[in-house]
Amino acid sequence: MLSLPPVETNMPSASQHAEKKRNKIMGDRSPKANQKKSSQKQSKASSATHQKEQASAAKQAGGKKK
Repeated sequence: MLSLPPVETNMPSASQHAEKKRNKIMGDRSPKANQKKSSQKQSKASSATHQKEQASAAKQAGGKKK
């Protein structure tokens, strides 16, 4: 009778699993996507600041007209 070689599993070892995890990070973006996101963030902040300035200017102007 022939003896079979020991059965090997296809499961990666713990070190291989950790290496895969390090290489593939969820949410990793390209430089172009990062630039777009930062410019959108900056635009939103600028818009909010502008709206606050307009509101305070409107309050001051409204008080002076009466």
